[in-house]
Amino acid sequence: MDAAGRERTVTRLAAEIDLPVVLEDAAQQPIAYSPHDDLTDAIRRETILRRSTSEVVVDHFRAYRLAEQDRPFVIPGDDAREVLPRLCVPIRHQEVNLGYLWVLLRSTEVTAAQLAAADEARATLLRSFLAEDRVRESETDTVLDLISGDPERGATALTDLEARGTFPTGQRCRVLVCVGQAWEHPAVRASFWGAGWAPPGQDQLRAVTEREGIVVVTAGSDHLGATSVEAALARLRAVASEGERLVVGVGSMVGGPAQAPRTYRQARLAVRVALTEPDLPVASWDRLGTYRYLTQLPRELLADAVDDRVERLVEEAPELAVTAEAYVRQAGAITTVADALHIHRTTLYYRLRTITGHGLDLSRGEDRTVVDVGLQALRLLGRWPPL
Repeated sequence: MDAAGRERTVTRLAAEIDLPVVLEDAAQQPIAYSPHDDLTDAIRRETILRRSTSEVVVDHFRAYRLAEQDRPFVIPGDDAREVLPRLCVPIRHQEVNLGYLWVLLRSTEVTAAQLAAADEARATLLRSFLAEDRVRESETDTVLDLISGDPERGATALTDLEARGTFPTGQRCRVLVCVGQAWEHPAVRASFWGAGWAPPGQDQLRAVTEREGIVVVTAGSDHLGATSVEAALARLRAVASEGERLVVGVGSMVGGPAQAPRTYRQARLAVRVALTEPDLPVASWDRLGTYRYLTQLPRELLADAVDDRVERLVEEAPELAVTAEAYVRQAGAITTVADALHIHRTTLYYRLRTITGHGLDLSRGEDRTVVDVGLQALRLLGRWPPL
């Protein structure tokens, strides 16, 4: 069943029970909704206008632990927020919710006939989701063959893509990799499929494994579309538990899918940097700087890349190491560094003089490089910043 078939199922159910209906995926993003003019509320209006479910709405329903529900249940309304009661019908398979069928109610009462009609629609949509899962498994197998680096598997994947005509094999492409603590949740992995990782007009192939999500994206230019990646990442975070990280690594553009192993390797290295940098949810290989060299070193060589002066500074005066890192990253802009560290400029000047006493003169380009490379290496080793 395609998108139009799901919309027909939703519209038919709404007409049968005379109530508005919305179909959402596992990430609570709308797939289809029925027309209905005389019954609505703030959430339905916002969802239809935005064509997506806002994080505020997701938070509103978070308390009901939707991913754990296996039977239809009613969520009461909230007059103060202009929210009507809803019947939630989980679309579930093997203890995993694949989506949700929502019925807007006039009251908290639901008749047996309404439940029966909703259950029939649920069964139809479940078959559709399961058929889609089989397609996704096939797509995952193709992507894994493509990025494997094995010539025989790669050739098989290219032949498969050409035969199906679903992804151009003659266009440049790059690979994205999504990982993080939140990836272990089935709802997060399910929502990965529905997220748009590339701007309209660019083709994408996806793969989902227990370890990571992978996207092969075509592009007519070197610009991927950071807004698309950030929006897709936000969609996954909406179903993750609070505080659990998700990051994306982006490989460089290559000549075509035949070179996918190279850009996949780069994306894996970039994601390693994203996991160590708390303010870098999306790390692009093209913008990694010295990390491009450091991520390719074995751990023992990575440790050797750290200058002894940086090692001593980190061990003996971590506050000064934080100051040195901020100074290097802000290119020595005193006011900007002081503001970032929430200290007075006089204090900053004092710290810089103290750092010089440890053998590192940050007015010298060579010493700034030593600090930058050393602290980056320690980040990759999990030894910086201090806990």
